[in-house]
Amino acid sequence: MIKNLFVVALFFMILSGCQTNQKDNIEIAKKTKVTEKLTIGNKYTIKSTILNEERPIIISLPKNYDTSQAKYPVLYLTDGLQNIWHVVGTLEVLTRTGSVPPMIVVGIESTNRMRDFTLTASKNNPGSGGGEKFLAFIEKELIPYVESNYRTNPYRILEGHSLGGLFTVSSFMKKPDLFNSYIVMSPSLWWNGEELTKKASKFFETHTDLDHSLFFGIGTYESGADYGMRKELKNFVDVIDKKQLKNLKSVRKELEGEGHMSSVLLSNYYGLKFIFSDMALPKSLYKNYTDEKFRKHENYLMTKYGESAKQSAESYVNLAAILIQQKKYSEAITVIKRSVSAYSFDVGLMNFLANTYEKNGDVDSAIATYKKAIKTSKENNYNREKEFENQIKRLLKK
Repeated sequence: MIKNLFVVALFFMILSGCQTNQKDNIEIAKKTKVTEKLTIGNKYTIKSTILNEERPIIISLPKNYDTSQAKYPVLYLTDGLQNIWHVVGTLEVLTRTGSVPPMIVVGIESTNRMRDFTLTASKNNPGSGGGEKFLAFIEKELIPYVESNYRTNPYRILEGHSLGGLFTVSSFMKKPDLFNSYIVMSPSLWWNGEELTKKASKFFETHTDLDHSLFFGIGTYESGADYGMRKELKNFVDVIDKKQLKNLKSVRKELEGEGHMSSVLLSNYYGLKFIFSDMALPKSLYKNYTDEKFRKHENYLMTKYGESAKQSAESYVNLAAILIQQKKYSEAITVIKRSVSAYSFDVGLMNFLANTYEKNGDVDSAIATYKKAIKTSKENNYNREKEFENQIKRLLKK
């Protein structure tokens, strides 16, 4: 009897708690409001004469697109609705850390993958072989639409997975100059008895001046090393490696423990880092620095990949720190000023710049930089104003 009373009492306590929590949640809900919607992009429909259909596309713009006049590279993404979620998230991290430039992503929704992603027909796959039309749609309708409606840099990337990876390789061999770089993820190179691999040797013999980046990614769980998709991909890449083309940059990366559907996340990540690996400061700059060489490299980045391209903040800081150790303060200031320009919200970099100005005997510039840091701190609620004000007071006593 006592046990039953305890159970009943416990039930009412739980019920009462749930009612209280529900009431509290309602009160909290009344006090909240939507202040900003976070979206990854907007969905549009293009009426295609070539495909004779309306094709949905998703366009994702870089974070500061509306507040800048910069032009941006464009990543064209097959299976757009499926892949755009992870691609935009990866780009946010890599852009924020200076590994890749900000870019526009155009996700092309799939309506008939077998038709659109195969440039040749297969008797075992009815309805296949419409890839040339799909490529013509991209070249003659989609790209002109994007480039006439958005601020685009000439640099273009094509990315595809599985049959989309087959299409990406096919597009490279059919119209290599339509895109600058290609990210090929778990491609279906088995298509029609590995016909692309059979055609590859002649293709590369007649295209010796290729200046592109090709990334190939695949998971180790997709097949064995000596058969299936991993072996088929290796067969294709082996052809490239044997040709040793001077300006063609390519790599094949196997992703440990990843399957066909899970490998796309890492393939996209490593593919983007590989394509834009030339953004990194050259090692020769650390050994034999000059302002001219540094500015030339930064201008190269911004010309090739758009005005918003930049190094990681750590790269600038590391180079500047080496120059400071060598008491090359003027040169360090050149590097740090570039970092402040690239990361205008970072008061830590401003503090570093002011400190280096002081080391170089330029107190006026140090004070001006601290004043800028105070303003930026207020705008971003960093609460470092007092720290910088004290630095100004100290400098004024000199």
